Amino acid sequence: MRNFYIIIFLLCLSPAAFSQFYNKEIGIRGGYSSGITFRVNLEESLSYEGQLSYRDNGGIFTILRQRSTEIGMNRAGNWEFLYGMGLHTGFYFTDTYKIFGKEYYYGREIFSPVLGMDGYLGIDYKLVDIPMSFGVSYQPFLEISLMQIFGINLWDFGFHVRYMF
Repeated sequence: MRNFYIIIFLLCLSPAAFSQFYNKEIGIRGGYSSGITFRVNLEESLSYEGQLSYRDNGGIFTILRQRSTEIGMNRAGNWEFLYGMGLHTGFYFTDTYKIFGKEYYYGREIFSPVLGMDGYLGIDYKLVDIPMSFGVSYQPFLEISLMQIFGINLWDFGFHVRYMF
């Protein structure tokens, strides 16, 4: 009889196991800045995300500080709204140089380092039964580089899929 009570007690605790807090996520992001992402959730509402992405024939490393707010829940998962900001650095290979709206052609590709700031807005859907999340994000950025002294991109929309562990 005692084993029966232990089994009933464990079955009552099993729904709480599905609501556990995953502190790491790894995934892919598609969009203008496509690449791999790694997020560390320090608290329920604070996380840091690193992105290694490819754009404009170059590589960019981005680090973002994000806050999240739960906006809804259903049987299958939780909806979250994320916002934040961060920095990026990397390089491009280009054969043109843009300054004040004019474009100059070099005739060969040159190396151009880049440094910039990013914003982040996103909506995530985290599944309850499977440790996966799906979402869309808006990541505008401004940057300084040799390719373009001051550049701004307001159209970096993307989608992502992440595995949580």
